[in-house]
Amino acid sequence: MGFILLIGCILMCWGGDSALACIQGLDWGMTVDEVSTHLGSPLPSNSSQSMRFSTKGVLLDRLPVSLMTVEVDRSEGLRGLAYEFSIEDMSEVLSGLRARHGQPLTTSQDDANSTEQIWVWNTGEDLITAVKRDTSNNQQFLISYRPSRLRPETL
Repeated sequence: MGFILLIGCILMCWGGDSALACIQGLDWGMTVDEVSTHLGSPLPSNSSQSMRFSTKGVLLDRLPVSLMTVEVDRSEGLRGLAYEFSIEDMSEVLSGLRARHGQPLTTSQDDANSTEQIWVWNTGEDLITAVKRDTSNNQQFLISYRPSRLRPETL
């Protein structure tokens, strides 16, 4: 799970003006208090510069989320979101992302202990990464959002 969270957790900094994030009602750069208000529950206070909060039992529309992780920087605000879903919900989530954002870039990695499939969309505002990881005794599916640092039209 640690590797998936590393991929999914949002590690890049956002510079410039805030932009509308993929999840309705959230904007990149929102403060901890604004994110807490949007989520409907307070996020724990933390004195460190970058704060990562996780919560269980969340719904994304009507789809249950096993674990939601939010990363907020004290000076830069909201920097990322990650959602872990049940593997049974993977097809619905991927088809929704494809319907909204088109065909993704895809890749896969295989080694002796695990297989990973990765799908990536760059919407211009957001970089969306979906990861399915299969190990001998576990399957995980995670999507993460972070602000895009490169608009596709600049290439």
